Amino acid sequence: MSRVRHRHPRRLGVALLAAAAAAAATAAAAGATAKHDALLVRRGVTHALAEQWVKPADAQRYRKDVAVALRESSVLPRLRAAVIASQLAQLAAVWASYTSPRALALFTQLEQNLAYFETHPLPPHRIDVTDQDGVVYRWFPGLGLEFHPLAEFGALNAAVAAKDADRTRALADALVARAIPRGGRLIWEYLFPFGGGRAPWASGMAQAVAAQALARSAALLADEDLVGTAERAYASVPPLVFTVRGGPWIRLYAFDSEVVLNAQLQTIVSLLDYAKASGDADAAALAQRLDAQAQALLPRFDTGDWSRYELGGGYAPREYQLYVTKLLAKLAAVTKDPVWTAASQRFHAYYYDPPQVTQAAPPAPIYPQPRDGYLDNATIQLTLSQRASVSVAIGGQVLSFRLGRGAHTITWKPPLNLAAGSYPVQVSAANYAGRRAAFKLAPVVVNWDTASPPVTSAQLQAGTLSWQANDPGTPWLALKVLLVDPAGINPPQTLDLGHQPTSGSAAVTVPPGTWQGTLQATNSAGLTTSFPLGTITA
Repeated sequence: MSRVRHRHPRRLGVALLAAAAAAAATAAAAGATAKHDALLVRRGVTHALAEQWVKPADAQRYRKDVAVALRESSVLPRLRAAVIASQLAQLAAVWASYTSPRALALFTQLEQNLAYFETHPLPPHRIDVTDQDGVVYRWFPGLGLEFHPLAEFGALNAAVAAKDADRTRALADALVARAIPRGGRLIWEYLFPFGGGRAPWASGMAQAVAAQALARSAALLADEDLVGTAERAYASVPPLVFTVRGGPWIRLYAFDSEVVLNAQLQTIVSLLDYAKASGDADAAALAQRLDAQAQALLPRFDTGDWSRYELGGGYAPREYQLYVTKLLAKLAAVTKDPVWTAASQRFHAYYYDPPQVTQAAPPAPIYPQPRDGYLDNATIQLTLSQRASVSVAIGGQVLSFRLGRGAHTITWKPPLNLAAGSYPVQVSAANYAGRRAAFKLAPVVVNWDTASPPVTSAQLQAGTLSWQANDPGTPWLALKVLLVDPAGINPPQTLDLGHQPTSGSAAVTVPPGTWQGTLQATNSAGLTTSFPLGTITA
């Protein structure tokens, strides 16, 4: 019976007071931070109004948003309040630069978070929330619902593909209003810190998709202004290209040089489409250079059963493997290039085909009774076509493994007192995409080593002992030559030859005299056979 320690009431009260004080201090610190951030944001709105970046009506709206956010950060449940505080912190980080498009993107994002988390708990997984214009806000834990340029222009492409002119117009106008002008270029910013990059930052891949989606929107809506907007979106792509091993690669994130496969492939697809729609020869030429470099480096991304997310990295997450598989199919369809056709077929098989399990040879019979250290366990050899979660069912047991592509040896230790017999081996293998297949391998034959070693012949002549035995359940025989003087003059002699092969020969020194000889052979299970050697004279 366990002991329960009864805490002293006074000590317990002190502890509870301390915990309450700590919680209050944490809440007070969070509240102070939110108030400080709100102060900076208000200062930023005032500055933007003075610089005529925003209109008075917008400034009034934004100040109201800040007031609501500050109140909600103190009254909402703790986790939801933390999201609102995070949104205020994002606004505060760029308080001195509320140009019209950036302010619109930031404050409408804040409004979307306020509206959503007033009635919703934190999402347990990634979700996209859209506003009345179709602008997408993607959930990022610890940050909130974030304006996401790649998702925005993916949604715009979808609206165009559906030939929905109203949806296309509303979303295109909303995105153009959020574009940041940089000379003759337009950039759509990510407004949250990510992967070591400070906000705001841009993505070369997202810019390429923006050019594609805007050019397609212009064609659907017959809008010449959108043609010019698409050109300015494309103008931001070349500055976001860097050199890798002598060739061009798109920057997925403007702030680092990760060589990411899906970013390159998506950029090629989008630029080819944009160049076709716009007639932009420079875009077509860039797409061809990116294509050539992607083909050159593709073998380094191809593991033979999956893809690497980035050059030199590990296996891509499942969602990115599927993304790359779809992109390769698009490239194969658009370019008719045999390299992309073969890669598309190969990657499709990686994702959609279940693993294949083959076996070069059946396992050797085992002799687990008695356990003598020899052939007690079965070694099952199998080869996997791709990495997989593998389950092996045999003898009432199930063994589970995570195995890579290639050859593997699985050891099965049968349970004690398992009856002799032939035991089927069932294998189930599921790849990282969840594709599963089942296989029957050669059975494991279980024998009991209960018989003494069958010595079929033995003789001792001219100082050499030779013998033959057939005992597959033992790796050796412990041999002794027993000598008895038939005349009873000399005492019995035992010549110990130690461990010897199951068949072979060995030199034996026989004492002078005439003897009746017997070969005694003991296997690793401790079972002994005696074989007469007849009369031996030395």
